[in-house]
Order: sequence, then structure tokens, then C-alpha cells
Amino acid sequence: MVGSTSTGNAEPGGLPPAVSTSEALEVLTRAGATLTGSLALEETLRIGVQLVVPAIADWAAVLILDEDGSEREITSRHSDPEIEAVLLDIRRRRRGEAGGSESLEVLKSGEPLLAHDVSGSVAPDLTEAEREALAPLDARSYMVVPLGAHGRVFGSLTLLSTTPGRHYTTADAAFAQTLAGRFALAIDNARLYEAASRSLGLLDTLFATAPVGLAFLDLDQRYVRVNEALAAMNGRPVEDHLGRTVEELLGPAGAAVARGHRTVVETGRPLLDQEINAQPIWSPGETRHWVSSFTPVRGLDGELLGVSVVVIDITERRQLLEAERAARARADFLAHAGATLDASLDYEQTLRNVADIAVPAIADWCTIRMLDAEGELRHVATWHVDPAKRALAAEHERRFPPDPDLPGGAFAVLRSGASQHTPEVTDEILVAGIRDPDELGLIRALGLRSIITAPLAAPGRTVGVITLARAESGRVFGADDVRLAEELGRRAGVAIDNARLYSERSRIAHTLQARLLPSRLPDIPGARLAARYRAAGEFNEVGGDFYDVFARPDGGWVLVVGDVSGKGAEAAAMTALARYTLRVAAIDSDTPSEALRRLNASMLTESKAAEFVTAALVYFSATDDGGLHARVALGGHPTPLIRRADGHVEPIGDVGEILGIMPKPRVSDTEVSLHPGDLLLLYTDGVTDAGPRHEMLGEAGLAKALTEVAGADPEELVECVERAAVDAQPGEPRDDIALVAIAPTR
Repeated sequence: MVGSTSTGNAEPGGLPPAVSTSEALEVLTRAGATLTGSLALEETLRIGVQLVVPAIADWAAVLILDEDGSEREITSRHSDPEIEAVLLDIRRRRRGEAGGSESLEVLKSGEPLLAHDVSGSVAPDLTEAEREALAPLDARSYMVVPLGAHGRVFGSLTLLSTTPGRHYTTADAAFAQTLAGRFALAIDNARLYEAASRSLGLLDTLFATAPVGLAFLDLDQRYVRVNEALAAMNGRPVEDHLGRTVEELLGPAGAAVARGHRTVVETGRPLLDQEINAQPIWSPGETRHWVSSFTPVRGLDGELLGVSVVVIDITERRQLLEAERAARARADFLAHAGATLDASLDYEQTLRNVADIAVPAIADWCTIRMLDAEGELRHVATWHVDPAKRALAAEHERRFPPDPDLPGGAFAVLRSGASQHTPEVTDEILVAGIRDPDELGLIRALGLRSIITAPLAAPGRTVGVITLARAESGRVFGADDVRLAEELGRRAGVAIDNARLYSERSRIAHTLQARLLPSRLPDIPGARLAARYRAAGEFNEVGGDFYDVFARPDGGWVLVVGDVSGKGAEAAAMTALARYTLRVAAIDSDTPSEALRRLNASMLTESKAAEFVTAALVYFSATDDGGLHARVALGGHPTPLIRRADGHVEPIGDVGEILGIMPKPRVSDTEVSLHPGDLLLLYTDGVTDAGPRHEMLGEAGLAKALTEVAGADPEELVECVERAAVDAQPGEPRDDIALVAIAPTR
């Protein structure tokens, strides 16, 4: 215990307990009444320590360990703030020391600790200041008992007596364990409640959007969560439900819900499609009908947290049961539609997906028309359950496209953004609306029975129209089908617009990337070149890596590989600055290090503070012996690798310092000769950083890849390195990859 030692504290035999039987019963009674009144963990802990002070202890502390290893400690707060602060500091310090905390030892062992008499004892680990501060405490006796529930110990309860004559005995320790058991159950319930509350947060979207009544009931049949749909069925606001039992709120109808709840709790199995008929208390004399389903909801540990309830009102007439089932089918359809539409960002594939979704699930045939860049409504897809009818529909579309001047039809829907619905297509309607005999014959051959034309709506605009028709099935579209078509149109419109924007963005990105890289590698006398570039990132953003090869006025050549911070348009701007600055600087500078310094100065003038570049710059020229002479300078860039003719791999150059950060970065030149059979590889860190975080390819893996393809020419080598980087991890690489290899001509 804090400030004391248990040396010489053996309990003399036959002593009466410090806590009388009446006191113990009173505390247990209060515990049962008050601990169940809160499901907040901090409040439960606070109530626990307040129950025992001063009835059975002068100071108490509850310590629990959460599943993430963090500690929670609540004390009864000693009347002297200085003593309280010293107590907590010592307890906290001892928990961090091996074998220093009795609370943790009890927590680990699950066995209680009793110190019958510690009067005048002082723990040897206390400082002089701590001893002086705790002198007024005058501890007499203490107990530490474990807190556990459901077969696991997760905390401890410490009880300290400073009252003269109150020395705890084994009987008191047994009582403390009983009391701790009640504390532990209350704490465990509060923790489970916290876990349930976190889990319920994940259901917010479902509760907000579901077209049926939804509720979550705790084990006491009290409403914890209710959506607006169910609140409307019950004739009460959502707020009136929370914390009340189903029978308190619903009366006779609540009794049936309570029975369903009890059945699920007792059996642990779902109870589905239970019809409930009752007169609600908010509408006397009116019998209403519901179909309810009850499902057990469990936590991660399998513990039952409560019951979810799904309610469908079937009051208007029993036939609405089928309508409600159809509504659920439509909800499933939209969920499937959403997943299917989200499955691709390819524009053409998304259009095909829309038609595949609609036919035959909700229509016999479907036609999609999109607004093009010239403002024309262009036909893009027609799908029909019958291939022969599909050909007739395509012929009709080709010969008789929609008339933009008609007051109805696809153009009218496009202009107004409002759907058009013909519940039943009669021959009289066809004759009245179609003047061309050939078109009339085609439409009759299609056998149209019912039609909906709905807008394909993207945010703030209409991007096209979708026409759904029923023919062979003999069914007609109702109001619910119109709403379904409109919702499909909204989802499809957004998906199509996103796919179109993605396609356009990809096209722009590829075009921009192509402009930032050489269109082709030059033919260099005495040297062979090969390069690879692979942009990483969602939406195929413009990458931050670049490379370039160009001639110098003295007959030599320049090779550069760089890596710009960031991605997208900002990275593209910095790439352009770096690339073209180096082109100018390398022509005027005698050494590659001088050219890198000029790039650094330009970046400090032109770029934002957060932007930087790493670069490897090589000046090279052919030698009379068939080799190449190269000077290498690195601005914070990975060192190039030379694979010698004998297969040996060695790094070249000093890494130097990143460009664009400081006025005078450290860069230096390194000269190297490449002989026939040698090869120089420049790369970006997207290669060495490929692979899982704990097992990246690294320079060693890259060197191994070069060794394994000894004798390969530059083209074969960059292909091999790219494949090694891609194969190093599942999925696409996390970072851009740029590779350039150069070798003397053999």
C-alpha cells in the first residue's frame, strides 16, 4: 500500500471484523441500488468508491485496465489535496516499476491482499518529501481485492483505513471480495455499454436512410436507437422512445414486441416476420398491423448486447404485405445497383452496367441517352431481354430519334429534369402520338405496355435520360416504380458523370505526364539507353517522378532522374520547373553539381516552402576505348548503381542534400568510367520503397535484381527492375517509379 509496508501485520486469531454485519449489508444494499443506475463507466467507478467511504474505508481507489492497455483510476479524493496528489503519484510510479504495485499484482494474480496492521510502517521506496507529506495520513490497515467478471480480472479495489482501531481481517477481505464482485459486474456492464455505443455509431447511416422502421433495444427492452420511420409508425417523436421500455411506450402492442425480444434473448436466434396486431395507445379504437423481425446483436466477444427490430406497417390493407416486400426488393435492387455502379470508373463500362442493372430486374428494355459536348442528346445504349426485340429497338432509335421540338419525350425530361410516366400504353395513345406509319409499326412490334423516362441527374445538372419499358412481362409501372427509376437515374447519373470526369481526368493526366517526359529517347553514339515510368496513386494522378536525356553543346550528354514532392497539378508544375531549369543549367554549367545548385536557387525563388526535389544528374560522353565517362551529382537522391561486366554491383556518388529547402545544399561530383559490359542505372525511391512497410525491396533487393540479370541490356534490365518493384507487394505500387539505364555500345 502507498506509504506503508505490510511487514509484521499478521492478523491475530479471533479478532472481530472491522466492518460489522449490519454495515456490510447496508453497503451491499446500496451497491445493488446505485451501481445499476448508471451505464457510464466513469460514473460507475465514481459511485463505487463513494459507496465504501467512509462506511468501510477512509480512502478507496478503483484501478482498471482497458483492453488497449490504458489505465483508469478513480479515488475517493482525500480531504487533504496534497496527500491525494502524493498518493496518486506514488501509485502511478509503482505501476511503472517491476513488482512495485500491489494493485497490479492483485490484478495479475486474481488473489486478494490483506494488511491487517501497518500502523507506523513506512515503505522503504518513499522519498523524504513523500514521507513528510503522508505522515498525517497515519494508515492503520488496508486491503486490495481483484475486480473481475465473466472469468477475467481487469482491475483492483483498494480500501485504506486510517481510523484508530479499524483493522481489516480475513472476514473483511471476504466481504470486500463480495462487494468487488458487484463493482466488477457494474463496471463490465458499463464497458460493454460503451462498446455497444461505439458500435451503434456505425449504424447511423443505416438508421437515417432505411425505408422501414428500425430500432435497437437493450437487454432490459429499453429503446436505445430508433429511426424516424419507426417513430412515425409509433406516433411519437424519436426522443420520446429513448430510455423507455416497449410496453411503457406502446401499451398492448408493446407486449407483443416484448415477447419477441424475450424469445430472441432466450434462444439467441433471430425471430423473423412476426405479425403484430394491436390497438396503439395513441390511437384508441384503431387496430393497426405490423410485421416485425427481431435479430440478436452481439459484441466482438460474442456477448449479447441487445436486439435489433425491423418493423413494416401493413395497416392499410393486408395486400400491402406484398407491396412492402416489393419495397424491400427495390431497396435491395438499389443497394445492388449502387455496388455495381461503383464497381467501375470506366465510362463505357458504367453505361453498360446501368443497362445490365435495369434489365430484367425492373424493366424489359432500357435505353440510355447522354448529353454530349455539343448539347445533343446522343443514344449510347439499348438493352432488351429479347435479342430480336433489341434489334427492333435499335432500328427504331436509328430511324426515329427523339424530336427536340416535341412537348414530351426524352428532350422534355432533359429540359425539365422531371420524369415522364405512361402507366399503360394503349393503341389509342400510340395512334394519337405517332404520325409516321413505319414508326407506328415498329412501336407496335415492340409491344410496349408501360414506359418511364427519368433524368440521369448529376449534382446540379441533368446529364442524360434513361427510358425503361415493360412489354413481354405484361406488368405496368406504378408510382413506386417511378420513384425507383428516379433513384436509379440519380445514382446512375452520378456514377456516369464520375466515370466521365475520371476518364477526362485520366486523359489529361496522361497527356500532361507525356509532356513532362521525353517523347522518345535520343539515339546517342556510343551508348544505349532504356527508360521506364510508372505513375502510382488513385485516379492516375500525374506522378512526381521524372527523367530526361538531352545533349550538351560540348558534344556530351545529360541524363537526369528526379523526384518531386506531392502529386497532381502542383507536382506537374514543379516537375516542369525542375526539368526545364536543369536543361538550361546543364548547358551552361561545367559540372552537374553546379547545375543542381542553380535548380535549387530557382526553386527557392519560384516554389512554395513545402515543395522539394531530389535529383540525380549525370554528364556523360563516349570514350575512345568504347566506354563512357560520367560525372554524377546527387541532390538528396538515391545513389545510382553500376552493374559491372562481371556482375558486381556498386553504388556511385554522394547522396547530397535535398533541393529547394536550404540556400546552399551539399552536392558534389563523382567521376566514373563505364566499360563495355558495364551498365549504369538511375532510379527513384519508388523502386527501393516497394513492398510491405516491414519488408521493402531496398537497395539490397535492387542490387540482387541487377545481379540476377547479369549481361542484360538496358531495356531488359529496366523491365526486370520494374517487375521486381511491382511484384514486391500486393496490388499497385504505392509510389511512382522512374528508371533510366545507360550502357556503352558493345
